[in-house]
This record gives sequence, C-alpha cells and structure tokens, in this order.
Amino acid sequence: MRKALTALTTRRLDGRSAVAVGVRRWKEDVRGDLGGGLSRAQEALLELAAQSWVVVSSLDDWLARQPSLVTRKRQLLPVVVQRQQLVDSLSRLLDKLGLRRKQKAVDLDAYLREHDARTAS
Repeated sequence: MRKALTALTTRRLDGRSAVAVGVRRWKEDVRGDLGGGLSRAQEALLELAAQSWVVVSSLDDWLARQPSLVTRKRQLLPVVVQRQQLVDSLSRLLDKLGLRRKQKAVDLDAYLREHDARTAS
C-alpha cells in the first residue's frame, strides 16, 4: 500500500494488485453511474476521487486494526480527523461529478441493427 500512496496517479499502480483491481472496478462503477463517455474534466475529477478513495480505504483498514481511536489523554487520534478531511474532499469531488445515476444514451437504430444481425445468424 505504501507504494500505491507514493504513486502520482492510480494508473501507475501494478494492474495485477488488489488495490489496482479495486480502483479500476471503482472507477468503472462510477463512470457507469455517470452514463459513460465522460469529458476530460470529469475524467480528471474521477482520477482525483479514485486517489482519495484509495487513501481513505487504506486509512479505514488501518483504523479498524487499532485497539482504540482515543489516546490516553482522551483525545481522538489525529489521523481520524485527517481521514474525515479526506472524506469531505472525496465527497466534494463526487458531488462535482454528480450523484445521480444517469442512463447511458442509446441509439435505437444501432440497437435494432445489432439485434437484427444477431437474429439473422
């Protein structure tokens, strides 16, 4: 995971690693929710969101393995506050991308041609 966090983009992850597979699936899901065919600006926001998602997921995993989220002085661990800031940033990025699922545009003529070609075979 340390290697993943030092990479500048999610594209630099080893495509076979669990992190890379998870990020790729997450980005495909979000892209699908947005109806596909994203603009370059949307792709840039999606990449930033994916990077944030990796960091937040890693922190969540680490925090889940801690015996306590509170110090001996009864203060919240600083990493919990930093995690929340990352979550807020991720939320804003996703909000900019759009939170409502959009249907993929369908070309009826192309669909009918494809359907006719399948039934003719």
